[in-house]
Amino acid sequence: MKILEIVIYSHDGRKRILELNSEGVSIITGASKTGKSALVDIVDYCFGASECRVPDGPIRHSVAWFGLRLKLASGEAFVARRCPTGRFRSSEDCFILIGATAESPVSQELRQTTNTRGLSAQLSGWTGITENLHEPPSGQTRPPLSANVRHALAFCFQPQDEIIRRHQLFHGADDNFFAQGLKDTLPYFLGAVDDEYVRKREELRRLRDQLRTVERQLAELNSIRGNGIGKATALLAQARDTGLSAIVTDNWQETISALRNAATVALGQVGDIADNGEYRRLSDVRSTLLNEQRRLKDELDALRAFESDASGYSREATEQHSRLVSVGIFDDSDPGHSCPLCAQALPDANQQPEFVDLQDALHMVASRLETVVRNTPRIERAASEVATRLDQIRAALTVNRQQLEAVRTANEPLRLAHDEIARRALVQGRISLYLESIPDLPDTGELQRRAEEIRLAYEKLESELSEDIVAERMTSIGSIMSRQMSMDAQRLMLEHSASPLRLDAKRLTLVADTDNGPVPMSRMGSGENWVGYHLIAHLNLHSWFSVSDLLTASI
Repeated sequence: MKILEIVIYSHDGRKRILELNSEGVSIITGASKTGKSALVDIVDYCFGASECRVPDGPIRHSVAWFGLRLKLASGEAFVARRCPTGRFRSSEDCFILIGATAESPVSQELRQTTNTRGLSAQLSGWTGITENLHEPPSGQTRPPLSANVRHALAFCFQPQDEIIRRHQLFHGADDNFFAQGLKDTLPYFLGAVDDEYVRKREELRRLRDQLRTVERQLAELNSIRGNGIGKATALLAQARDTGLSAIVTDNWQETISALRNAATVALGQVGDIADNGEYRRLSDVRSTLLNEQRRLKDELDALRAFESDASGYSREATEQHSRLVSVGIFDDSDPGHSCPLCAQALPDANQQPEFVDLQDALHMVASRLETVVRNTPRIERAASEVATRLDQIRAALTVNRQQLEAVRTANEPLRLAHDEIARRALVQGRISLYLESIPDLPDTGELQRRAEEIRLAYEKLESELSEDIVAERMTSIGSIMSRQMSMDAQRLMLEHSASPLRLDAKRLTLVADTDNGPVPMSRMGSGENWVGYHLIAHLNLHSWFSVSDLLTASI
């Protein structure tokens, strides 16, 4: 896409056309204060800028519409945008005309045919920017972002007040929000992210949405089942106790299936099962759990006592070590002959403890203290594991108590019954009432299999779209550009031109890797260097766009 004409319309219907050389460089000359500097702002505004930055003055007061005649890959287009009036900073009135040729219309034909969102979408399509979406890394709060023509213009504009800024390399990067968007979309414009990558990213997003939907459905079903699993388990225990069922399970589907079967058992055909058999089984299980609980408590108490003793010994050994470590002041003295403090003669060696004995005691205490410190984490880890098993036993005892209570509760009114069929009929009634009260939940097996299939596909595709792959491509592109930028800097005899240059995509600046460390453009001196490095960066970027046949080269 190329600009053929810049057109402005006055309030009285006149228009002025500035023709540009679409096949080369257009050099616009003229006296100062004739509007040359405003041309970049006019083009930027017609390309969907959020604010009209055309300077206040004669241009803003005299112009009603700004327009551009564009040459497309196939045909031409004319776009125009109304100049904001009064205190307004922009206008949503946009006009688009497309055809084999699109001559600028007369002012009376200009009207709103779209808004800035539609204009930007149309311009992005003409430049060849395909559907794309950059998703921030996990933990980032900013929303996903699509590259569009507004981001591409950062590589096309260099107003005179920006080309001399050492802190800003790209047009519009002084806005933090836009600068972050440029960092996110730069891999797409440089070709580190191709159309296949974008397609896979879209597929990854679709799989993620599907996985979240399936997992949400599973969570809802499990939540509904979780509210009634305790009562269902208790009813199944009563059914086993009365001989209506012999199934023992913790699975929801199997529990409900067993209850449905128990509710349909013919009472006259029930086999004889020993009375209170389920209660005795649960009691045996409880006895086993209580024995295991006592054993684990004793083991945990022993570990805690050992840990306490080790801590006490550690304190005592540390204090003793502190007292004995003072023998280090005697290292350069002749032990056993004179006092190191007052130089007074000491009694015979056989009347005083040998200096070597003190040192041996110090080494022994230090060794034991080190052993205690080294073993303390192991004791704590063992105690933690025993405490975890003890919590599991307590939870199992709670479930066991609930089941025992359910069987006991069921047996109280049944004691008055004179035959086994009456007892079983009472339990069957409870089961039927419960089954009628719960919703008809589908089997989650198929959903679980579906979730697992989607999860495997998602993880496989995610590994193919690792951020490391994009980072490697960006590093490769940066290395290729670095060689040419360094050669251009040497030809222009710029400061730091003897050092390799590179484009820092994270900070959106040029960096010279000197022997004393990296030097960003913001720390370089001289306006000549700033202008030179701006030109080098943008010319090499467009050279890369052209050589790589990237869409940015067509803007």
